Amino acid sequence: MGLDQYAHLRNQKINFKNVFSDKYEPTKDGFYWRKHARLQTFMQKEYESIHGDEADFNGDAELEMTPDIIKRLRENIASNYHENFCQGGFFWGHQFQEEQMKEYRDQDLQFCDWVLAQIEKGNKVIYSCSW
Repeated sequence: MGLDQYAHLRNQKINFKNVFSDKYEPTKDGFYWRKHARLQTFMQKEYESIHGDEADFNGDAELEMTPDIIKRLRENIASNYHENFCQGGFFWGHQFQEEQMKEYRDQDLQFCDWVLAQIEKGNKVIYSCSW
């Protein structure tokens, strides 16, 4: 049990067969993070800015990525998510968020590049989560 985070093209689900194997390639299989609390805090704020503070961003809720969101995400990655420290949330992995932030840094940057390339092709990229 805990936070699972996903990003994929609209109408295309993540290939879980590869996600949990040595064959995993995020740009082909869909991006997957496990308990990346600071990324989730960032995405939660983005979702709430669109849908309101009371909006439930868990389960079926989706956040469509935009160039503006990616610009802000890149700024957050560069600052080690300074503005998005996770204050709590056992299921989000807040207790080891520093380690996860470092471990996922390259994947987060790869995600930003991939999203912008997909948007340029006319595709829509969705971020979702569950815990």
